[in-house]
Amino acid sequence: MGGFSALVQLIVMIIVGYYFILKLKNDSSGEREAAQEAKGEAEKLNALRHIRLNEPMTELARPGRIADIIGQDDGVKALRAALWGANPQHVLIYGPPGVGKTAAARIVMEDIKRSPDTPFEKNAPFIEADAAIMRCDERGFADPLIGSVHDPIYQGAGAYGIAGVPQPKAGAVTKAHGGILFLDEIGELPNEQINKLLKVLEDRRVILESSYYSRKNRKIPVYIRDIFDNGLPADFRLIGATTRKPEEIPEAVRSRCVEVYFNPLSRADIVRIITEAALRCGAAIDNGVREIIADYSSNGREAVKLLQSAVNVAKMEGRPVVSVSDAKWVVEAGHCKKNKETPLKPNEKITKISFVKPEG
Repeated sequence: MGGFSALVQLIVMIIVGYYFILKLKNDSSGEREAAQEAKGEAEKLNALRHIRLNEPMTELARPGRIADIIGQDDGVKALRAALWGANPQHVLIYGPPGVGKTAAARIVMEDIKRSPDTPFEKNAPFIEADAAIMRCDERGFADPLIGSVHDPIYQGAGAYGIAGVPQPKAGAVTKAHGGILFLDEIGELPNEQINKLLKVLEDRRVILESSYYSRKNRKIPVYIRDIFDNGLPADFRLIGATTRKPEEIPEAVRSRCVEVYFNPLSRADIVRIITEAALRCGAAIDNGVREIIADYSSNGREAVKLLQSAVNVAKMEGRPVVSVSDAKWVVEAGHCKKNKETPLKPNEKITKISFVKPEG
């Protein structure tokens, strides 16, 4: 009887041992396959990172200094005044598309860091977000603006999911902590998001909640405990830009912000933008090209795009200089509508030039 029992135990041990050998073999094989797949994907990603296209003229022509911002002297000064010094304020910028709202905010942010008593540090972040696409999941699973919590039920079999630990995810307001949050098209932000944003502006932190969080759960890491108990830091200054009218923006937002106005560009402003864009991008243009493009452009962005097309037409035909006929063809082929004559500003005139070409 004892011999039979020993035989059974031996068979069981062999079976168990064989099972673990197979499992170890499969695990090792799976790890090798996963490693090979990860290596292949990493190589693909690295190859993608080495592919770069030239920047379009609209990017190359972006202002790099305050002096480069055309037609918005009062708006830029008001923006600087709101952010300069020891007590920077939240700002709302009104203005049509393509007049320099985003560029001005970026440049002014760098400028105000030189203020002797500014609270912004040299490495203060400037976070850009588009309110038109800032949507949050109804379950609170994803909120790129305010922040969210990935509960274990949605995390799958990850380390936190298995341990039943809720995982906080910082939003744009926390990424902007200590700096500027530039919220483009703030007028498109849903009311629910506006209310959350106003609460963050008031508290200077984000409070997150989860039914899976318990102080008694010792598996929860200290930093996650700290986030749920004290919130995520979100002390920043808001710059909201909008193409809407002031009365279309919630009063609760307007009351917390200094309101700054960027004006539509005059025809002379657009001509200057075309001239400077051509010089920066090394494009030679004949006399009359600027005026034709300005006739069919309502803002700087449109003007530079038309100039880019005209430059490309000339290059396709092997000519070094953009001609009037190139500009006419571009506006006609694009079915562009001619603008109503925009009056010049006081003491403003269009400088006459016969030829624009890059220096050197």
